[in-house]
Amino acid sequence: MTTRITSRDPADELREVLLLERARLVAGTGNTLATLAVPEGGAVEDQPPLIHDQFVALRAHQAERHKLKLIDAALERMKRGSFGLCQECGEPIPVRRLKAIPWACYCVPCQELLDRDAGRALGLTA
Repeated sequence: MTTRITSRDPADELREVLLLERARLVAGTGNTLATLAVPEGGAVEDQPPLIHDQFVALRAHQAERHKLKLIDAALERMKRGSFGLCQECGEPIPVRRLKAIPWACYCVPCQELLDRDAGRALGLTA
């Protein structure tokens, strides 16, 4: 009897990673928002650290929501059959990039160009 070693389809592996990351983000939402609870009767001098913690929690929650949207979009592209194609130039996104960032929707050159343009729009680069 011969045992065949089959390699998994990279798309299946990436789908699994996306679903696991999505589940992690959804499960962690309550923990991030728990930081926003304000304790009653706190001293005035305790407020600045609490406000800072709330600010950090809101930013983290915002980043997690954005990542969740990117993951959902990647899963939708998988359903449509366009996963792994750059949404800017249409070229295939290298598997190495997708393994690092499975929700990536741009190839590296297009992502760098978009980041540079965004930086210029914000006045961060010349």
